[in-house]
Amino acid sequence: MVTTEQVLKEFNPIFGIEAPPKPDKLVKFNVFYWHRRYQIHKPLGAKARIDEKIKNGDFEYSPYAKYINYEYWWMAEDIAEIRNSDGGFEVKQEHERNTIKMYNRRIENLRKDFERDEKDRMDSLKSSLRHWVGGTKEQMHTFIYEHAEGTTEELVKQYREWLQNRPEKNLPY
Repeated sequence: MVTTEQVLKEFNPIFGIEAPPKPDKLVKFNVFYWHRRYQIHKPLGAKARIDEKIKNGDFEYSPYAKYINYEYWWMAEDIAEIRNSDGGFEVKQEHERNTIKMYNRRIENLRKDFERDEKDRMDSLKSSLRHWVGGTKEQMHTFIYEHAEGTTEELVKQYREWLQNRPEKNLPY
């Protein structure tokens, strides 16, 4: 009897949580996004205040990473079911190959969505910081990549303080 955990070890994904049951098909199915099983997050508009965007979760880690782990779990469940079923070895092998191929296509598309979503979230955070808190692009990049720590709310407070306490280098004397 093959278990889901044994199959997961074969594929060696980074997984830490068990996936929930597969969701039902989306009511609004889009052929271009066939690989998505969940509704996407709706970010607020570009002119929304930064605190509203934080409350809406616009800057949080992309949920696609979690969905990729779910897909690995569901693939392992399906493969374990195939391996434990009755039938000829060649039929099982072909069915398993097709299952792996389908899931890999879905996972690859989710990975592309994840990368795009993370980039959009970071760009939105940067533009919101510049618009609502101030500073130049260089100052914002320096702060985010060298000084930022903590939650998004803390990041906004830290950035304000960092801008205020920053010695002005280009003051005309």
